[in-house]
Amino acid sequence: MIRSRPIFSAIGVILLASVVATGVTLGVLRYENRTNPQSVDVRGVTISEDSAIVQAAARAKPAVVSVVTAQEPQLQAGSGYLVTSDGYIVTNVDVISGASNLTVLVTGDPRLHAARLVDYDCETAVAVLKIDQVSGLPTLAFGDPAAVVSGQVMVAVAGPLQGGAVTRGIVSALHRDATITDPSAPERNIQISDTIQTDAAIDTGTSGGPLLNVGAQVIGIAMQGATGENGYGLNAADVQDDVQQILQTGQVTVPSLDAATTDLGPELAALRNLPEGSLVDSVTSGGPAAAAGILEGDVITQVDEVKIDAAHPLTLLLRSQFHVDQRVTVTYTRSGTSSQVQLTLSGQHPTC
Repeated sequence: MIRSRPIFSAIGVILLASVVATGVTLGVLRYENRTNPQSVDVRGVTISEDSAIVQAAARAKPAVVSVVTAQEPQLQAGSGYLVTSDGYIVTNVDVISGASNLTVLVTGDPRLHAARLVDYDCETAVAVLKIDQVSGLPTLAFGDPAAVVSGQVMVAVAGPLQGGAVTRGIVSALHRDATITDPSAPERNIQISDTIQTDAAIDTGTSGGPLLNVGAQVIGIAMQGATGENGYGLNAADVQDDVQQILQTGQVTVPSLDAATTDLGPELAALRNLPEGSLVDSVTSGGPAAAAGILEGDVITQVDEVKIDAAHPLTLLLRSQFHVDQRVTVTYTRSGTSSQVQLTLSGQHPTC
C-alpha cells in the first residue's frame, strides 16, 4: 500500500479540496552543494552536469503526471508519464496494485481525469493507463537502452502532487533483481529481473515516474526500493516493446515455453551447484516445454545461440529476441548432463 505524509502546499490543497480532505505527500527535493561540478558532452556541446539536470527536468515535468489510486481513508498516489499526446500513460504495476480507482492529475491542468488500466505485464512490471478527451499533451520518449552504463548521471521526476520533485543520482548497477507487489494479489510479492539500481531516493510519490538521462530521454521507470533508501528503474530495454504492443493492440502477448522458471545468477547457481540459467519450477501440460520433454528441475542454459545469464534472463530473452510460433533449439542441463530439444514457442499474456 502506498502511504503518504500530510501535504503543506496550498496549491495542492486547493486542487484536491473538492475530492479529498486527507493529506498528500510531497516529495522533498534535497540539494547538495558540489565543490567539483562535472561536465558532460551532449551531442557535441559541453555543458555542466547541473545545467544538464536542470534542463532535463524542465523538459520532462510537463509530461509527468500523478496517479491517484485511493482517496479514502488516506490519499495514495504515485507518478507516471505521457507517451502519447492523446493520453496514454506509462507507470509501474506497484503504483496501481490494489487500486480502488484511478485518477490522473496532469501538470498545469486543474481537472481530475478518470483513468483506466489498458494492460500491464507483471514480468517486466510495466503498466499502461489511458485518460480520455485530451489532446496535444506533451510526451516523453525512450532513450537508447544500449547507451545506459553504470556510473552515469540520471534524473527522477515526480508528478504534480509531489510538486514535480526532482531527484538526481547515478546508475549504480545494471541487471539487478528487485521485488514488487503482485498487482493481482497485493498480499504476494513477485521478482523482477534486469532492473536498473540507482542511489537516488525513490519514494512512493516518485515511483512510476520516468528515470531520465541528461537528454531528457527515458532510460527507466522509477520503482521504490524495499528499504525506502535506494531505488530501482524498470529497464527501458525490457519495457518499450510491451508499451508499443499495448499502444498498437491494447494488450501484451509474449512468446513462452509454458514453463515456470527461476533465474539462477552466477552466485545462486554456484551455491546450488547448478549451471547459470533458468531453473524449471514446473511445466504446463500440453505446452511446448512439456511436449519437448523438459522436466521440473532442469536448468535451461541457452535458446538457439543465446546463453541465459543475468543480462539475458529467460523470460526477457524470449520477448526481446524471439516471437510467437518461432521454432527454437533449447539447451538444458539435467543431472549434470547437457541436452538439446527443438520446440515451437507459444503465445500468452504474461502471468505473475
